[in-house]
Amino acid sequence: MKRKKLRKKSKQKISTIQIKIWNECRRILGIRLADKNGKVDCFTCNAKDLQGSNRQLGHLWSKASLGAYMKYDLRILKWQCSGCNIWQGGRGADFYARMLRENGQEYMEKLEKDRQMTVPAYDYYFSLLDRYRLIKL
Repeated sequence: MKRKKLRKKSKQKISTIQIKIWNECRRILGIRLADKNGKVDCFTCNAKDLQGSNRQLGHLWSKASLGAYMKYDLRILKWQCSGCNIWQGGRGADFYARMLRENGQEYMEKLEKDRQMTVPAYDYYFSLLDRYRLIKL
């Protein structure tokens, strides 16, 4: 009897999943953080009514320094103007100071602890995408 080759179950590229997660983050935070008039202000410099390419989602810590567990965590994502996010490198010190002021030391210590966690990226991203898609605001 001749054996058939087993077909691999194809997976989505991890970059495709990351793009989908990022779009979900923008959707969730766009609705959640907008004030009553639908306007969004910069988290670090308080520029008012961010729109278009000037409205960007920034991280508390550099995205390159984060593992899979924290890279798309809604707790560390805030709206920033392009001046702060791109040209001033995210203004991490100002970002951290405001987060500390608004949320307290315990909250920031929990984020620091979570930052050290490691998870298998592909599986985690797939489950995260499913969770974020279920969030209806």
